[in-house]
Amino acid sequence: MVWMRKQRDLPVTMYRILLYISRMKNADDDSRRLVRIERATGIDRKELRLYLDKMKACELIESVDSGKKGRGGHPIICWNITESGRMWRSDIGRFIQLGQRLEFYPESFFYLPSDGF
Repeated sequence: MVWMRKQRDLPVTMYRILLYISRMKNADDDSRRLVRIERATGIDRKELRLYLDKMKACELIESVDSGKKGRGGHPIICWNITESGRMWRSDIGRFIQLGQRLEFYPESFFYLPSDGF
């Protein structure tokens, strides 16, 4: 297998975010908050916020103000995946599977860190 650096690349990062939000679509709003997404995907909060904002601008995800305030007085935002985001998640997943077949990605890249793979 070709050695891959430990750092995630763009497709894997986007896939993990979209996968987690998609999995949590029927869960309570608390599970789709920034801090929960950060823990599940293993992406640093500042980096994650940048990805979420850019994905929202491309209409892959949407933000929903929960009406609650955090400890610092900031609004608590929940994230939902859009139909377009589901389509892109599927396409990116197929790209990652191709990378696995070509032995560029280890199988663990297809799962969330919270999956315990």
